Amino acid sequence: MTCRDRPSLLRNPYLFAALLVASLGLPEGSEAQPLTIPRFDFSFSNPGARSLGFGGAFVALADDATAAFANPAGLVQLTEAELSVEVRLWSRSPSFISGGRRDGEPSGNGVDTAAGIVFGRDRSEDFGPSFVSVVIPKGKWSWAVYGHQMAKFEQTVESQGLFFEDDTAAHRTGRLPATQERVDLEVTALGVATGWKMNERWSFGLGLVFSDTTLTTRSEAFLTDDLNPAAQFGGVSFLPERRLSTSAVTADGTDFSLTGGILWQPSDRLTAGLSYRQGGEVDGVAQLEVGPVLPVDGQFRNKAVFDLPDVASAGLAYRFGEGRMTLAAEVDRITYSGLVRISESADLIVDGREYRDAWDYRAGAEYALLQRSPILAFRVGIWIEDNGQDVLNEEFTHVNAGLGVAGETFQVDLAGDFSEEIDSVSLSLIYRF
Repeated sequence: MTCRDRPSLLRNPYLFAALLVASLGLPEGSEAQPLTIPRFDFSFSNPGARSLGFGGAFVALADDATAAFANPAGLVQLTEAELSVEVRLWSRSPSFISGGRRDGEPSGNGVDTAAGIVFGRDRSEDFGPSFVSVVIPKGKWSWAVYGHQMAKFEQTVESQGLFFEDDTAAHRTGRLPATQERVDLEVTALGVATGWKMNERWSFGLGLVFSDTTLTTRSEAFLTDDLNPAAQFGGVSFLPERRLSTSAVTADGTDFSLTGGILWQPSDRLTAGLSYRQGGEVDGVAQLEVGPVLPVDGQFRNKAVFDLPDVASAGLAYRFGEGRMTLAAEVDRITYSGLVRISESADLIVDGREYRDAWDYRAGAEYALLQRSPILAFRVGIWIEDNGQDVLNEEFTHVNAGLGVAGETFQVDLAGDFSEEIDSVSLSLIYRF
């Protein structure tokens, strides 16, 4: 039978799903679906080494050139023109499910030896400029232009497929397909922002962002190396002839989005800040190709939309000890839901990862030696990351530390952010003119 002879089969998602279930020997309702969307590794910390030293709790401080991104209302706190440049080093080791068992007891055969889920790590590093901005204050107004590398990473994962206990087949051991996945994502933003000081207590800010996004994902599913029953428990070699399916999502484009912020200073010591940052959206394509291991042929193509998350932030900052000590805290709401949207049709069964909105919690402190010239400042911070897309709903705790040196016309800040899955080091330079 040729592909031309099978249009009714391929256009019926229920029949196609049933065929997949039958070919894999899986119970209906299992996770085996033809199109998968992998996890994305985001970090929404504000730019700048000073902000990083505070654990990213900067929306209520926003007192240097990075306010153009973090909270444009804070730009009015700058009394002199500033040029700011930041470079960062990222070391990533995100975890992924590489094998093991979803449930049941391991058989002890082949790779079925772990009683629970087995994790692997994909390790990568990147270094380069991440933020640059120029701020020009003028009376009650301040103006800024900036560039920001919002995301840049490559991730490759490989899973042997989870074993599970199949209750529908007299407790026969089942196995999900082995997978190979790759994600490449780069997001660069150019923005303009302005801040307006209404009075001594209230300031407002607004910004326009032009973002350029490139996304490529590829996910391939494979069955065991042969049909021999013993191969059910053996390692999968990812043979081309045993490929079940290949799915891919690509998106490449530009978009304009808005940012806004408010800064309220009810007293000389206390400051409160709010900001909202809209994510850009780009159109793309989702494609599925059925692999040679199935008794059908088929290629499917649907529209996809990649929507960068919106971020809403609220924070407080408190200064005491004649300005030597500063405490800051911040809560971020990140709308991961709708991150990848695929237009479903009768030609394609979509099993996208269920992204959910998430909360990040940040806190930091700074102690400055004001009697010194130049001023020397020490910072510590902590924040809890909920990435909103992990199938295990994991949270990660980040620990931060930093220091800064500030003179009349310059400021140098260094900070590090350390967690289980990603470490980063930031160096920022500020020149006032």
